[in-house]
Amino acid sequence: MDHAHNSDPAAERNENSSELSLSEREALGAQEPAALERFYSAYFDRVYGFVRRLLREEHLAEDVTQDIFMHIHKSLPSYDPTRELRPWVFTIATNKVRDFWRSRRHRDSQRELSISADDAPPLAVSDRRGPDELLEAGEVSSAVAAAIDDLPEIMRTTLVLRYYEGLSFEAIGAMVERNEIAVRKRYSRALDELRKRLSKALDSNPT
Repeated sequence: MDHAHNSDPAAERNENSSELSLSEREALGAQEPAALERFYSAYFDRVYGFVRRLLREEHLAEDVTQDIFMHIHKSLPSYDPTRELRPWVFTIATNKVRDFWRSRRHRDSQRELSISADDAPPLAVSDRRGPDELLEAGEVSSAVAAAIDDLPEIMRTTLVLRYYEGLSFEAIGAMVERNEIAVRKRYSRALDELRKRLSKALDSNPT
C-alpha cells in the first residue's frame, strides 16, 4: 500500500477529481455514447496535460494525445470495468510517450528545440517563492519545465505521474516496470534535482 507523507502534495492532488463509476465504466466498455462523452470530458485534458508536460511542445503533444485516445478507443472492448480506469488510461499514455521518445521524430524535434532555445524569452521568477513553493503551487514556469525536461525519461515520467496525476507509487511501478521502492527513490531524486535547478534559477534571476 502507498502511504504518502503529509509533506507530499501529490497525495491529495486528485482526491476530489471526478472519476467514472462502475456502471459508467461498464457502459464505456460497451462504447455507449453517453459514457464515451463522460470519459472524454473527464480525461482528455488530463491526458493532454500529462503529455504536454513530458514533451514540452504543443503540436507534438496534440499528435501523441490523439494517438493515445485512438488506442484507448480501440482497446475499450477489452477493458475490464472492475479495474480502476485512471491507471489503465495512463499506462497507455505512458507507453505512447515512451514510444515517441524512441522515435526518430522525437530526435528531430529535440534538434529543432535546441536551435530555437536562444530565442526563448527571459525568465522572470519572484524572489518571494522558493522551489518548494513553486512546486506546491503547481506552477510550471519555464525554469520548472526546463528542469523536468533535463531529467532522465523514466525519472521525468515518474515525477509527472506522481506529482501532477497523484498516482500511487505502486501503480506507477506497474506502468514503468519497476518496484515501488525504486519508484519512490526516483521520485525523491527528481524532486531534489528540481529544487537544485530552481534554486539556481531564483539566485540568477532576482526581481
